[in-house]
Amino acid sequence: MKKLSLPLIFSGFIAASVMSATTLAHDPKAHNEHNHSHHHDVKLVAGLDKQQIRFADIEPFIEQIKQNDLFRTEQVGSSYQGRPIYRISVGEGDTVVFMWSQMHGDESTATPALFDLMEKIEKDEQWRESWADDITLHMIPMVNPDGAELAQRYNVQGIDVNRDAMALQTPEGQVLMAQGKALQPDFGFNLHDQSRYYEVGNTGKTATISVLAPAYNHAKDINDSRGRAMKLIGDLGAVTEAMIPGHVGRYNDTFAPRAFGDNFSAMGISTILIESGAYPQDPNRQKARAVNVAMLIRALDSIANEAYADVTLEPYHKIPMNNSNSFKDVIFNDVQVVDGEHTYRIDIGINRSADARRNGSIREVGDLSVFPAFERHDAQNLTYKAGKAFSVPAKGLTLSHHEYLQLLKEGFTHFDGDADKLNISTHLPVLVNPRSIPGSRPQQRQNATFLLQQQDEVVVAVLAGVVIQFN
Repeated sequence: MKKLSLPLIFSGFIAASVMSATTLAHDPKAHNEHNHSHHHDVKLVAGLDKQQIRFADIEPFIEQIKQNDLFRTEQVGSSYQGRPIYRISVGEGDTVVFMWSQMHGDESTATPALFDLMEKIEKDEQWRESWADDITLHMIPMVNPDGAELAQRYNVQGIDVNRDAMALQTPEGQVLMAQGKALQPDFGFNLHDQSRYYEVGNTGKTATISVLAPAYNHAKDINDSRGRAMKLIGDLGAVTEAMIPGHVGRYNDTFAPRAFGDNFSAMGISTILIESGAYPQDPNRQKARAVNVAMLIRALDSIANEAYADVTLEPYHKIPMNNSNSFKDVIFNDVQVVDGEHTYRIDIGINRSADARRNGSIREVGDLSVFPAFERHDAQNLTYKAGKAFSVPAKGLTLSHHEYLQLLKEGFTHFDGDADKLNISTHLPVLVNPRSIPGSRPQQRQNATFLLQQQDEVVVAVLAGVVIQFN
């Protein structure tokens, strides 16, 4: 039995039971694409299938690589808190390629991909020898280890390292700029993560990968080095089309003078931004990780044999633009709301926080027919009902799974009172003294906690964005 000591306990996606398809049905299109997608044969290193990668996760791999004479490993600097920043190099060619990841501490999808690439380099001797005499490859797997430790975008100074390319007040930014100047790479790969809510144009598909050849000036001119980056991105389209057809978008190329990609582009480095995003039913972004590996493998081949030089700029410009913040985690379609004398119908859109300690919130209400969603439910036969608070008795309460389900069916969605007197023995999410619980009219930015009824019977409970279905 677990004693509740926090004001909010929030679990993953849980179904108490399966609801009748005529009452609440998932959109069959939402998951069909995932089930029939083509999976590219890319080997992923074990132990790095995580949403957040920290330095402790990659340190054992770095220690192994240090013992491998194939690679040259060097500590090129330290973070603000003294964590080492390593560069791993391989190859002896005149063309220099530089790859770096996790400049933002909470954007770690490409970090395992670099170790997957190193595994490929070590194990596939024939492939390695096809380019190692032409290319010298340098990789920094984790630029911002302090931010990674805290699972936050910024370093511990609170500075966005990717907005420090001019001021250079972060040790992490100083290391990256020093490497860019010392290595003088011909090609640079700037590896990031993007919001899971990005859509490819208006296609209804998630932007699992987004690419960009960053501008080097406000006019967005295309010189030789930027043109090479565009051509190389165009050549990588063969990989993305095979692995994630329709799931590739292009970032806006507005010049960002403080950003490293734009500054490196201005330094004459052909810079390729790869942003990893969401894919259906893939919370740890392993699909994007595999695509990163395949893209980097293809890039090394294309650079070594200069295949990209025969590609025009047209494939790059044909990549659809990203549509930011388009996706919703959950949409309930056509919910009836009865508010006193008023009756109306709305769609309810919910976004769940990536941090399990925070609430899922109502993102928007109204006509959401133009938005795609990871989960879409037909609720045309259901009526919205505000949840009630159950007061924790002074003598305390042991909340079993069965008793909790019964309280939900009786209309209680949360608890008020002394959290220390509530003991729980259920895997369902339990909310104690939550803020912004919706009333008779659900509103934007409120806690996504409410009920859906059919003929005065509770058939769905939504608790901080978690959907629980009853028969």
